[in-house]
Amino acid sequence: MRKNWPMIGGVAMVIAMIGTPTPAPATPPSSSAPQLVTITIPAPPGEIGPRWLTYPGAPRADVLLPRGYDPSVRYPLLVLLAGLGNDYASYAEDGIVAKLSDLDAIVVMPEGANGWYADWWNGGERGRPGWESYELDSVLPTILARYPIRPERRYHTIAGVSMGGLGAVYLGGRLPGFFGTVASLSGFDDPGFFSPLTDPAMGYASFAPFEGDDHFDAVYGPADGFYFRGHNPALLATNLQQTRVFESTGTGVPSGDGMATLEQGGSAAAAILSGSALESTIIFPMNQLYHRALTAAGVDVTYQIHQGGHDIPDFDNEFDALLAWGLFNPVVTDPASWTNDTVAGSGQLWDIGYRFAQPPTQVVQFRQSGSVLSISAAGTPVTIITSTGCTINALTPATISLPTQGCTSSQARVVLERAN
Repeated sequence: MRKNWPMIGGVAMVIAMIGTPTPAPATPPSSSAPQLVTITIPAPPGEIGPRWLTYPGAPRADVLLPRGYDPSVRYPLLVLLAGLGNDYASYAEDGIVAKLSDLDAIVVMPEGANGWYADWWNGGERGRPGWESYELDSVLPTILARYPIRPERRYHTIAGVSMGGLGAVYLGGRLPGFFGTVASLSGFDDPGFFSPLTDPAMGYASFAPFEGDDHFDAVYGPADGFYFRGHNPALLATNLQQTRVFESTGTGVPSGDGMATLEQGGSAAAAILSGSALESTIIFPMNQLYHRALTAAGVDVTYQIHQGGHDIPDFDNEFDALLAWGLFNPVVTDPASWTNDTVAGSGQLWDIGYRFAQPPTQVVQFRQSGSVLSISAAGTPVTIITSTGCTINALTPATISLPTQGCTSSQARVVLERAN
């Protein structure tokens, strides 16, 4: 991985900071047992309102430090995103953290509330809440500044269950040069499955109407709109072409653990029944569609189908399978070509940083082949910053020949014409 990265916003800070000396973390030094610590990671003013949190103050994250943690040693990183109705502490409360106690890595479980890991459309406001920006531009830079993380792409994994699985495959595609592996466990991976009902249901599940939100399609906008398409992982599969992907889903038929819980009766049995119905009618068919999209895009995906529903016993089994599969195996480090589709206003794609003058009004495709970068129409100009230090301002669509050596003053000021 190249270390001379461009700097555009917090996303680029993620890349730049892993190549710099790490400050001493504000946590206890070496211990023979894993340490679970809770930290606060503030969001920019107005990005995450207090009504999203079940506790006072700024959003929090649980951080699991490995056995024998030594702040002078760099570790792999696992970012673990929670599902709907959960928070930063849920993985510890549900016993999943215990499964990670022998993982020689730093595990970060940030707050995601019921925000779907997106900057909400809200009638075109694109924010309020801004969970996508929070995870990429606040959580990751904070973790990389505070803890010693290995710089290589293969040692960065993002994973999650249910809504967290959606967040993992989407955010992993937003920052492909950083995350080498993504994993979705019983993930909500194709929001278009129920179009045009899916997104309104997502907003209502997040209690959006109770905050005076009068936009019916609060999260992604209308199901036939560009913002919806630009957030649907099933339509963004090419963003993960150089990424290892683990996908797991139950069929909805109770597993052995599920059947044992059913026999006990009570509320736990009711959870198994409702989870089985959810998995069979929504999650399993969604994953079937998502897997087809990944396969068609040529993504390196491992897909595991098993008995089980949308419940803790089966999430538990999915984590066992994920850990056995391996989180930090070798991956592509510097692809000769890549493609990425986005509706984000700024970001980092491998060693290219970008920022649009205004938020895009359509899904924008970036495509690099060798030293040639092409950008489709965005409805607004774009600024590109290269790993060699060039700043290139371009109208869109555009085709840019990227400098392979340093950047001259004339190159830094170049403004390209529209491509034919």
